Amino acid sequence: MTKRRAPGWTSVLGWILLVPGVVAAAALLVLDLFPALHALSRYAIYAATFIPFLWLPSLVAILGVGLVLRGWWRGAALALLLVAFVAWGVPVLPRNQGVDISAAPVEVGLQVLSLNVEYGGADVRAIRDQVTPSVDALAFQEYTSSFDTRLREAGILDEFPHRHGTVREDAGGTMILSRTPVTPVRQAEGTRFDNFVVSITDEGDQWQVGVIHSTPPQLGAEAWAVDGAAVNAMALADTSGPVLLVGDFNAIDEHLTMRELTAAGEFRNTMDRESIFGGLELWQPTWPMGGRWPPFARIDHALHSRSVAAWVSHVEIPGTDHAGMIVTTAKPS
Repeated sequence: MTKRRAPGWTSVLGWILLVPGVVAAAALLVLDLFPALHALSRYAIYAATFIPFLWLPSLVAILGVGLVLRGWWRGAALALLLVAFVAWGVPVLPRNQGVDISAAPVEVGLQVLSLNVEYGGADVRAIRDQVTPSVDALAFQEYTSSFDTRLREAGILDEFPHRHGTVREDAGGTMILSRTPVTPVRQAEGTRFDNFVVSITDEGDQWQVGVIHSTPPQLGAEAWAVDGAAVNAMALADTSGPVLLVGDFNAIDEHLTMRELTAAGEFRNTMDRESIFGGLELWQPTWPMGGRWPPFARIDHALHSRSVAAWVSHVEIPGTDHAGMIVTTAKPS
């Protein structure tokens, strides 16, 4: 009677990689295929934030299979690992090293700088450095009285004398500052943070600009989903003419609320896969910036009407955990 050979270290390591890899990949796949599950629990929302990383546990699981199997099966599994690595890796290879707007074959239209200033703590001097003469409007989330004072002291309010929005000491203040007059159009109903759409005229073109700050999942899955639906209803109420939506949506593209907003096909994300961007620029996390953890979630977005083109560049501003966005649109034809 022969003794059963004890599993080698490669098999043990394989099982250590295989089990958590399969569990994590399966969980993310389910959340991706059934986004309605996101509204059941804030922990489901948190977990769904990692849907873009589905490739990582999948590769770990395939590697685990390769280590567990023996003989030619192991070779087949490792070959599959190589194929999967290439399949997931090639799309994120850099295609562009940045977009030169001046070289774009269109006439530049409205340009907006958007930033969640984290309870008004963002460095106004750093914001001032980003405010070039081509910037037509500033869209701020978490706008407080102290931040308003510092903008005034920096002379920014003199450059952008027209405004609409609210000043609040919690996270709910939302404000747009413009070089040209703004006209209120509509506001989201019943949301915890202020969300609104205004009309801005830029060189004869009338734009609807929505400034978004949707409720974060920390306040509960129900609040996140309900307020997200209210924001979406506001955004979709009138999509005639050129529309630009900017701000902190507190959701990545794969989250339920963002899918519901883009499902109708009225809006296009400036960072979607149809854009002129490529590779890792398509991911571009915007939160959390400047912390102990590297940024991993793109929850700040710029969406625009499909009838116009738009580009976005991201900037890091000290004093806030969000990246800023400078959104440049093409002049409507």
